[in-house]
Parts: sequence; structure tokens; C-alpha cells
Amino acid sequence: MSATWTKNDTRCMERALELAQRGLFEVAPNPLVGAVIVDADGHIVGSGWHENFGGPHAEVNAFNRVNAEDKKRLHDCTWYVTLEPCNHTGQTPPCTDLIARHKPRRVVVATVDPNPLVSGKGIRRLRSLGIQVDVGCKEAEALWQNRRFIWAMKHQKPWVVLKWASTVDGFLDPRLSHQRTAKSGGVAITGEQARATTHRWRAEEMGILIGVQTALVDEPALNVRESKGRNPQRFVLDPHHRLPDSHSLFQETASQTKAIRIVSTDAAGSENDQHCRWNQQEGISGLLHRLHTDYTINSLLVEGGAHTLNSFIAAGQWNELKRWTSPQVSEQGLLAPTKPHNAVLPPFGEHDGMAGEDQWDHWIHTDSIESLKESR
Repeated sequence: MSATWTKNDTRCMERALELAQRGLFEVAPNPLVGAVIVDADGHIVGSGWHENFGGPHAEVNAFNRVNAEDKKRLHDCTWYVTLEPCNHTGQTPPCTDLIARHKPRRVVVATVDPNPLVSGKGIRRLRSLGIQVDVGCKEAEALWQNRRFIWAMKHQKPWVVLKWASTVDGFLDPRLSHQRTAKSGGVAITGEQARATTHRWRAEEMGILIGVQTALVDEPALNVRESKGRNPQRFVLDPHHRLPDSHSLFQETASQTKAIRIVSTDAAGSENDQHCRWNQQEGISGLLHRLHTDYTINSLLVEGGAHTLNSFIAAGQWNELKRWTSPQVSEQGLLAPTKPHNAVLPPFGEHDGMAGEDQWDHWIHTDSIESLKESR
């Protein structure tokens, strides 16, 4: 790993990271990757990012944007890539083949790919061809950007984001338990601007999960209608099969598939809905492994309700926390969870903000930060 980076190294890798972020709503479960090709004078001659799942990789898109004249001088160029170039054939050919054909003088990689099919192999191949490969420029930022992919590869379970909204005095719902009856509907704690931001948060994750009580009472759609991006796969934690098959979450639409019901292994089933069988003795960690293995879920947004959120917190099975606080005062109702003691501010990006009159804050589990550091 190189100990010293020039200003141009930093500038070019920062640009590659900016480009990689553009794939956020489109590439999962693949990682976010950006690439920049720079000539001998330090000028960017090509740039690109991984734009959609199954599509060309960032290196290919960057190469395709280099004009014909500059392609004659690629051997004098430096390639900046936010994640190690792949050295295997998946849905696309190996990116190392493309780089090797033009044999640039140098390749700068932000971080090694944790995928066992890649992990170090792409770097070793390029070095074996006499290409200088330097690793570690803006590495911490690159690891954070791909935290979902890296965590899922390392732990074989999704990166879990908890989300809730409460009144300023700490209630999720101003109604008492006897008032929260089936189909009584949700109570708006936050305003329209906060809802639009929440829909963007949903679009950032591959899956979204709620508990059975929230499904029965609120009947949420759990979609991203007020944001760009794909609707996440919906999951309902319903161990004892309480939800009727006719529930709106189990109705398929043009833009959204049926929700998957998570039931206990000993619960009665139905042929009319999709089930994820969960051995409750394996705990929430076991459930998360199943969601990753069976449904390729790299990241999961848990939106409630209180019992489900507290279960994830008590089990230590969470990575990020995003909270809304409304100026409303309730004085009674369903209490919101307490922010865990091991929640710290994220290493990059904003950690709080406003949407209309509602405030949000952003936290990360200390163990998640340490896990990302161990990937360096």
C-alpha cells in the first residue's frame, strides 16, 4: 500500500468516488464502482461508473468515453478505480483483460474487492504484467461507500438500517394499544418532505422489513413512489401466520412484487403467498443469513414497529440508524425505541438535517465501523 498520494491522485480518486455514487439506486447487489483515466499531463481523458446491474463495469464505461486520439496514448495513462478490477468472467468479461490490453503505466485502486472471486487476484495479475498498481488512495471513503456490499460479502448477511419517526417527546404513535386496531391506518408523525426523504432511503436498500402488527394496523405500501430508484423487496415478520392472504402486501402490482412472509418453521402455511421459513432458535442473525442466502439481500431497511425495532437492537443486529423527530407533542402512545449506547456518528457524510419541520439524525454501530476498518 502506497504511503504517499499526490494531489492529483487524491483529486482523481475523489472524482471516481463521485461517479461511483451515481449507481446507488441501480447496481445492487453489485458494488458501486467509478473509474477515471488520466493522461501523462494529469488531464482526465475518460471517466465512467457501473451504471446498472449486469451492465458494463466502470472501467469499460470509462474506456468507451476516451476519444480515438487519446486511445493511442493509453500506455502513458493512469487508471483510477474505486474497487479492485475484476479478474473473472461473470455477466461481463474481466476488467483486467481490458486494462492489460492497453498496459498503462500505472493503476491506482482505492480498495481491494472482498469478493473471493476477485480479492487480490486482479491486482496480482496486473502486477505480473509489469503494471504498477498502488492500493489505498481514499480507501476509508471507498469502504464506506460500499459498506453494504463489503459487509454482505464478509458476513454473509445484509447491512441493516433501522429507521423510525417519533414525536419530540418520544412516541411512534399517539394512540394507545387498544386504539391500534387492524386496518385503522397509520398516523402521520412527519410531513411530506420527510416522507420523500424516507422514500429515497428505501430506494437505497435492497429489502425492507416490518413486523406483523405494523402490517395489520398501518397497511403500508412500503414503496418509493416519491423518489427515483427501485422498490425494495418487501418482507413481513409474521412468525405465526397472522396476516390474511388477502392483505394488500401480498398483492402484486405492475411496479412491485408480493411481500415475502417470514414465518416460523413450525407455522401453518398457505399456498397463496411466498414464505421464508425461519427457525426462531437461530435468532435474528440466522434470519439475516437466510435473507442474504435465499434472496440475495445485501442491505435491509427495518421500519418497525417498536417490537421489531427493539428486537433487532437487543440482538445487536443492526449497522445504521436513521431517526426522524417531529415537533409534534403526543404525551401518550407507543414509545419509540431508545438510541443504542453503541451508536456513533458516521465517518462520512451528513449526520443530521431538516426536511420541512422534521429533523433527522444518522448513526452507525461502533462494531460496523471496526469491521470496515478491518477490511483495509
